[in-house]
Amino acid sequence: MSNTKHSEWLSLKDVQHLVGIGRTKTYELVTTGELPAVRIGRCIRVNHRELDEWLRAQRYADWTGHDVL
Repeated sequence: MSNTKHSEWLSLKDVQHLVGIGRTKTYELVTTGELPAVRIGRCIRVNHRELDEWLRAQRYADWTGHDVL
């Protein structure tokens, strides 16, 4: 894994490790457009700030609207 602490752009492998999901799910999220990413040549990169925002939007809440995690 690359140095993700100081990197603005993450590889999909970095995203997999940070979020704890597999390769297939990571590519699925990117190809469907659910997770914002950019393609630079053959490389796909995810902006660290956009990943954080996306993760906040995925937060699970119970029926009362309160976070359960």
